[in-house]
Amino acid sequence: MNPATTSLFATPPDPSALRAMDLHTRTRIIESWLCRELGHVLDVPPAHRVNPHRPLRGIGVDSLLALCLKRRLELELDVRIKTHDLLRDDTVSEIAALLAQSVTQPAPAAYGMTR
Repeated sequence: MNPATTSLFATPPDPSALRAMDLHTRTRIIESWLCRELGHVLDVPPAHRVNPHRPLRGIGVDSLLALCLKRRLELELDVRIKTHDLLRDDTVSEIAALLAQSVTQPAPAAYGMTR
């Protein structure tokens, strides 16, 4: 078995590598990772994929999942995002674009947490 397919979460992109990329490439990489991540969390069957052009709420992201997703995004991508950004009718692609713009600068340390 491939360890990447058996892990609970998709491997996140490296924030420092993302910062070195152009905005378009950074957005596409984050979008792809976010779709895989949501696929795991939402238990999407392997034969299906999360559509990046559907709103997060439309694919099943509720307030509890948005809070969990916010924490994961902030820890893994070293960005800050507001929970309400994940609860609007934004698509996965739109959230990826928002994150791609946010990843250009390291997030300030929040609540004394370290990676």
